[in-house]
Amino acid sequence: MIDCPGGSAMHIRLAVVMLAAAWGASLAAAHHSVGGVYRDDERVTIEGELVTLVYRSPHSYLHVLAPDRQKHQRMWAIETASGPNLRQTLASVGLVPGDRVIVTGDPARDDGTWRMRLRTIVRPRDGWRWTEVPR
Repeated sequence: MIDCPGGSAMHIRLAVVMLAAAWGASLAAAHHSVGGVYRDDERVTIEGELVTLVYRSPHSYLHVLAPDRQKHQRMWAIETASGPNLRQTLASVGLVPGDRVIVTGDPARDDGTWRMRLRTIVRPRDGWRWTEVPR
C-alpha cells in the first residue's frame, strides 16, 4: 500500500480511476464516428489531380485538386484506411502525386469542408482501381 500523507488509499484509487476515464474519453474523442462526420447514405464523385498522400494512423488522407459541383477548384481531403495498408497498396501500383484520379466516396456532413470518406479510386490512364474495405 502507498503511504499518502493527508490522503487515503481510497483517494488514490479514485484519482487513478478518474485519470484513466479522462484518458479513455480523450482517445474516444480523437477517433471520430464515421456517421457523425460523413453521410454514408450518399455518394459524391470527383475527378482531379492527386496532390499529396498523407500516411498516418488511425486514418490516412489523399488530397485531390478537383472542381466542386459549381466547377470551383477545391482541395479535397479524402479520408482512407490506415496508413501501412494504404502505403503498401499504393506503392505497389505506383500511384503518385500528379496522377489524374477519379474518386468516389461519402461526402462530409459539412458541405464547406471539401472532405469525403474514400469508397473507390480509379486511375483513368491505365484503369487501375481500388475499393476501400468498409470499416
